Amino acid sequence: MPDAPPALAHIPADTSVDILSGTIGDALRRTVSRFPERRALVWPSGNGIGTLTYAQLLDEAELVASWLLERAAPGDRIAIWSHNSVEWILVEYGCALAGMVVASWNPAWTDFECDHARELTMPTLMLAGHDTRGAPLLDRAVAIVGAKKVHPLEELRALTAATVPGSLPEVQSADLFLIQFTSGTTGKAKGAAMSHRTALNGAWLRVLAADVDESDVWINPVPLNHMGGAVSLVIGCMTAGACYVVMTRFDPAEFVALMGQCGATRIGGVPTMIYALLEQPGWAEASRDLRSVGSGGAQVPRPLIERLMQDYGVTVIVAFAQSECPMISATLPGDDPALVAETVGRPIPQVEVKICDPGTGETLRTGDVGEICVRSPVVMDGYYRMPEATAAAIDADGFLHTGDLASLDAAGYIRIHGRARDVIIRGGENIYPAEVEDCLLAHPHVYAAAVVAVPDDYWGQIVGAAIQLREGSPATIEELAAHAGSRLAHFKVPRHWQFVECFPLTPSGKIRKVEVEVLFV
Repeated sequence: MPDAPPALAHIPADTSVDILSGTIGDALRRTVSRFPERRALVWPSGNGIGTLTYAQLLDEAELVASWLLERAAPGDRIAIWSHNSVEWILVEYGCALAGMVVASWNPAWTDFECDHARELTMPTLMLAGHDTRGAPLLDRAVAIVGAKKVHPLEELRALTAATVPGSLPEVQSADLFLIQFTSGTTGKAKGAAMSHRTALNGAWLRVLAADVDESDVWINPVPLNHMGGAVSLVIGCMTAGACYVVMTRFDPAEFVALMGQCGATRIGGVPTMIYALLEQPGWAEASRDLRSVGSGGAQVPRPLIERLMQDYGVTVIVAFAQSECPMISATLPGDDPALVAETVGRPIPQVEVKICDPGTGETLRTGDVGEICVRSPVVMDGYYRMPEATAAAIDADGFLHTGDLASLDAAGYIRIHGRARDVIIRGGENIYPAEVEDCLLAHPHVYAAAVVAVPDDYWGQIVGAAIQLREGSPATIEELAAHAGSRLAHFKVPRHWQFVECFPLTPSGKIRKVEVEVLFV
């Protein structure tokens, strides 16, 4: 009897886990009622650390909300343009309580990019601080949105000191809370519109997947203008009553020092960050309380996973999400290192996933490569003031077309094969950059790799690879090509090579492929 054909690559949502009700402000008040004296925020301050308890956080956030309501109205957009800071988080919660909308601007943006964000979101106010290099943004902010709208973020507490707390508006869970700009690796950035319900539950499902509780202390310097910062970490920690440690930017020595000072139980970052932490002399002692390391946004090498698990007894969790959907899938504590290295786990509760043919929309079979489509209460409402882009991203059945290529195995694990636009088509053969990158990352001398399409008169496209070697490594192109040729079909082996000292990264830690492609022109 012939084998049965593979099942459809479709996993219905697990609805056995209820989503949270109410708004972000409601959730904050619930946490305060449970854990008023627990640490909510911790940050470096002089030679020590500063702290806000959950009760103090709510008091200060309500003061900020009252201050905002003296200058703007519910529904208005409030731009935050700065590196990470406690004040950034106070404005975020102040907006939630005041019924206003956070428009999180990237502090690395050029004035041209800021002009686009201004025209799209039309902020009523802007709180401006410093970029990640420490350069002040205040003067630029005044030039971009006008002096009457701009206030210095670092002076927030002084600005609100004279404010008398007043009555706050009634906010609904369906109200818009956040305009999250996409990474913008191609074209102009779009603003994913997130309601309170979407952001709150996307964050909560993230910490649920990692088994986070009120005893946890979480350090991850992902920018707060990114979904992983403002939603997954800030709001996620709050839903669990956990402590979030605020870092202005990633600095491995400061990171490890904070781990020891704060008793960190969970950390996160892209693999290059984790490698840098492991090289710090104080790592072993600072990691004594560590329970898990979270990563995503880049392939996590299996040797790194095994080192963390075997040498330090730490669980490694890989999550998959987008600006358009703050949580899609995750590996689970206890998953085999191979699954953590090769997949992004299984869909989390409340998320329905199917793998579709990008051309026809037809649901494929398990094992086939196609586009990941997601339907969930944590999918964005749409792109802010971009109806055509919204219609292109979310179909009539409510599925978000992520643009990511993946396959689904029989156990429900998702394997990423790259972005739909990243497929390299060589003489009719589809080549997925992620597969080639995985192969190259398995070479002991390769620290990071980016694979792109290179135009070719005969084949149409061929494979180009940019390589960042480990410090002091002597690997040659011939050696790397032989390594790839031993593991990949000949047409997948890179024909063009470039060595780089470092890669240009998006704020979420992903390699900017557009800039890598220029190397091969």
